[in-house]
Amino acid sequence: MSGRHLIAVLLGCQFLATQVESEDSPLGFEAIFDLPFIESLELSTDEDVLLVATEGHLLHWQLKPLELLQSIEIDIIPNELTFGPDGDLYTVGLSFNQQGRDHQTTSKAVSFARLKDEGMTFEVADESINIGLSQYSTIAFDSEELPIVASASSYTASPLASKGNFVNGEATVFPQLKFNCGGASQMSIVMIDNQDYYIMSIAGVAALEIGKVTLGDGSNPDGECFSVERSTKGQTARTSFDSLRHVVIDIENTDFAERGAQKGVLVLDPNSNSLSLFRIEPYGDGQFLSRVDALEISLDQYMPVKDRGVVLNELASDEKGHEILVASNSANVVLRFEFKQGRLRSRGRFAMGGPVRDLELSASGTSAAIVTGSEPYGGDWRIVVIANPAALSDWLQIPASFPSIRNLQQLLNDNGFPAGVPDGILGPQTSSAVASYWAEISGPQDAKPNPELERAIISSFPSYLVQQRQ
Repeated sequence: MSGRHLIAVLLGCQFLATQVESEDSPLGFEAIFDLPFIESLELSTDEDVLLVATEGHLLHWQLKPLELLQSIEIDIIPNELTFGPDGDLYTVGLSFNQQGRDHQTTSKAVSFARLKDEGMTFEVADESINIGLSQYSTIAFDSEELPIVASASSYTASPLASKGNFVNGEATVFPQLKFNCGGASQMSIVMIDNQDYYIMSIAGVAALEIGKVTLGDGSNPDGECFSVERSTKGQTARTSFDSLRHVVIDIENTDFAERGAQKGVLVLDPNSNSLSLFRIEPYGDGQFLSRVDALEISLDQYMPVKDRGVVLNELASDEKGHEILVASNSANVVLRFEFKQGRLRSRGRFAMGGPVRDLELSASGTSAAIVTGSEPYGGDWRIVVIANPAALSDWLQIPASFPSIRNLQQLLNDNGFPAGVPDGILGPQTSSAVASYWAEISGPQDAKPNPELERAIISSFPSYLVQQRQ
């Protein structure tokens, strides 16, 4: 059995055994170690699901406790994973082959149907082949649950093609949504007053675009360009290497909801390291982004002195902005903010064990998943899962002790591989004990594997499965 397949079958770890009581619900931590490069992840605590995409595999966990339910071998490098309103999983990205990412020639959008009667597993439902997406692609859903895909390399978006849309390998012609200001590096769709509107971060420009979702021949774009940085001459936006990151949040019944506004757009500008909140306000027969009374925070002041000036390029928020996380791929710090009583304000920060490569926050805000790693292409990456992040205290250091390691240490000791006191802290003695066990069962001798111990090792150290075993 190959290492890749073993990862798919055995990777998993316990969840939330380390708890610190808060007034509302327990604060808990768990981690998965030594992961390869993570393309994307999706966290939905409403469904108790965590999904992680690596090159060639989609790993699917159920939370509480964290347990790997399934892995699917996939031929796509996902740029984005997202659950649709139908509960299925959707992803867009480049095709994957064994020669690596430098040999990608086609692009794909894929729908994974969830099989609820078979343990919440997934199967490939629909896929479109070579649909013209770039590596940087995005997907969103209109009010009729139609998935619409867009790309940084195109001024148009189209509905996701399904298997039934292909005849002899050729796709039918789809109606298009035409953009006015550029390609989409990120896109959201919201319904306001019974009309769907798209909000997108424009690729290569420090600006957003908002417009009605009107699928047609794409000949009459009506989107409005919106420069986040206030300029002296109109709305001209500067060229930028780092596109804006945004999250649409619900602002109804708040002090910020003026002039009939129902939604707001939370925007991270990596070029100026600023966090802003703009209202989507009615105007005429449509909606527009308003700069009036916009909220803005300069983020550098909240970073440690040694990290001031690094590019902050990771943003996550719950659906109401009660928990907002901001981070950088070049720093170990995660900044916390909240939208409350019509204001954006800091809630402190916490330290991770390495640079933050990705972060995800559930819509309810009850769980966060943070990817860290010093090596840019993975291998040392880990995912730390935090239950109830709202209970975090300022400048907390994520604990070095995790329940999965404590369990592993106890199993190693019980099976004659001394790992020291089961304190949950990964140290040289624990690492040596793991290596000794693995060498014994991998050698030519007739060693009898211990399934429980082997599963515990693989749960914490999937790197042990990169080699092929008989």
